[in-house]
Amino acid sequence: MTSSPMPSPMRSPSPSPGMSPALPGGAAPVGRLRLATVILRAGLRSQLANRADFAMAVANGVTYQITVLLFATVIFTRFPSLDGWGVGAILLISSIRMLGHGLYMLFFGNLGLVPHLLREGRFDAFRVRPVPVFLQVCTYEAPINALGDLTVAAASLAVCLSMLSVDWTAAAVAFLLLAILAAMVIELGLNLHIAALVLRFRGSESLFFWLDNTAANFGNYPLTIFPSVLQGAFTFAVPIAFAGYYPAAWLTGHADTVPFTPALVFLAPAIAALSLLTGTWSWRRGLAYYARNC
Repeated sequence: MTSSPMPSPMRSPSPSPGMSPALPGGAAPVGRLRLATVILRAGLRSQLANRADFAMAVANGVTYQITVLLFATVIFTRFPSLDGWGVGAILLISSIRMLGHGLYMLFFGNLGLVPHLLREGRFDAFRVRPVPVFLQVCTYEAPINALGDLTVAAASLAVCLSMLSVDWTAAAVAFLLLAILAAMVIELGLNLHIAALVLRFRGSESLFFWLDNTAANFGNYPLTIFPSVLQGAFTFAVPIAFAGYYPAAWLTGHADTVPFTPALVFLAPAIAALSLLTGTWSWRRGLAYYARNC
């Protein structure tokens, strides 16, 4: 069920293709955040109006993540240790990635709806409203599936923490929280690149599914079990290894076994910032291209 993301549109003299133009009256980013919160709250109330649909949406998120964990359980049963990584350490990799994914889906998952919005003709309406297009996309509907993702991810983290003998100092806890945030931002940056491609080339929306499946299939395990070509690809081209593996390597004492250089275990925040900057640039270019050619 989707609810109208915004009130009746008001045409702007010159809609901006950017990701963060000012709101009427020069509203600051805090004002945008408040506006997004109000819209999402309204969307959530709309979803809750039909409790069966709400429960099904949450169940969908839970089912998908449990499927990923069940596959991992089969692997663990057959191989209790993967390249020196025990079950608890591997669960930490997947927990960081899944928590980052759940947060991405909660706040930005509607980016995957850009192809649908284009086909339905709703995207053009976003461009003439005095609100950033990115904000309107992200608040188009309440992302209920994300609640299921986060529930399973939190349970997975609780299990792996009970299995690990990590000294959870304040620095280690801060590092873990920063790693989860970085995982969310990395996924956001990568999906912004894909959304920009969708604005340029119709039919490229399958890349959303490719990225999601690639992260789920390869991002939950130690990078060293894959061939060197995939190690390089997941580190330097599509950096999903920074959304779980590299931070978990430092937390579990595997920093000296990572490929390329041990310094990579500390670079998740920097990779997240780079991913967001380049993704934002691609998104803005994609919007500008769409405005010229639509």
